[in-house]
Amino acid sequence: MFLRRNEIKQLLNKGNKIFLSRYIIISAIGYSIIFFGLYLFVDILDINKTISFLIVYAINYMFLYMVQLKYLFKTKHNHRKLIRFIIYLATFYLLAICLFTIGTKIGLQYLLATATTIIILFPLRLLILKKVVYKD
Repeated sequence: MFLRRNEIKQLLNKGNKIFLSRYIIISAIGYSIIFFGLYLFVDILDINKTISFLIVYAINYMFLYMVQLKYLFKTKHNHRKLIRFIIYLATFYLLAICLFTIGTKIGLQYLLATATTIIILFPLRLLILKKVVYKD
């Protein structure tokens, strides 16, 4: 399953580079919201870790849906997209738990297991978002 020369050129065209850059930036902002939000709620405001996790992830997911919809995929909201996004979230949440658990069980330090999970799921997330979730 090797890519042909013209397929590689198409992947590396200016439009795809811009799209990929936007996806990376939006993802980085999302991960920043999670880390800073958890720090704020747990360490500064002394809110329970589990409650903080739920609140921060809910805020992050709302942010991601709106920003990806408008700035990454440049499409309009409808209920089907929102339902697909919720299914996507649940699916990738379960996949992330599985990969993280496998990583820690084989002896990876938890931060390394987290980074490995992100690296593995990152391109798959983009593919599913583009081809399924935000498809018109």
